[in-house]
Amino acid sequence: MNRILFFLLASSILLTATACGGKKPPEQAAIKGNKVISTLQDMSRTYEKKDLSAFMSQIANSYKDRQAFVKALESIFTKYESVRFTIQYTKMLITVEYKDTTKAAFNWDSEWQTTGGSVQKDSGRSTFLFDPRETKLVSIDGKNPFIPQPAETPGKQ
Repeated sequence: MNRILFFLLASSILLTATACGGKKPPEQAAIKGNKVISTLQDMSRTYEKKDLSAFMSQIANSYKDRQAFVKALESIFTKYESVRFTIQYTKMLITVEYKDTTKAAFNWDSEWQTTGGSVQKDSGRSTFLFDPRETKLVSIDGKNPFIPQPAETPGKQ
C-alpha cells in the first residue's frame, strides 16, 4: 500500500514539475504567419476603404504588372460605390519555407456595388505569395480577388 501511495505521489510531482516548464517564445514560422494574417487584414481594410496608396503599400514593387494593377484598381474604386473583400481565415493554409516566400492559400469572397445598386459578386480560392523580408504581396496564384471577373455562364463555351 505504501509503495503504491509513494509511486502516485512521485508521479504527480514529476508531472507537475514538467507541466510548469517555462514559456518558450514563438518560433519564427509562427511570427511570419502572424505577419501574413496582419498584412491580409490590412489589405482587406484598405481595399474596402478604397484607399489606393495604403493598399499598394502592401504590394511589393516586384509585383508583376504592378502598373496595370494600379490602373485596374483606380477604375474599380471610381466605378463602384462600395467594395467588399472577405477572407475565410478558418480555411487558410500558411506555408513558411526556409528563407523563401511565405504562401497563404485561402477562400475569399468579393462584392462590388455600383451607385445604381447593381452588385457583382465573385469568390474563389487563391494563393498569395509574400516576400520573406517585408511581408508584402509578390504574386497571386489563381483568380485575383481584387478585380471583378466577368460572370461565367454555365454550359456555354
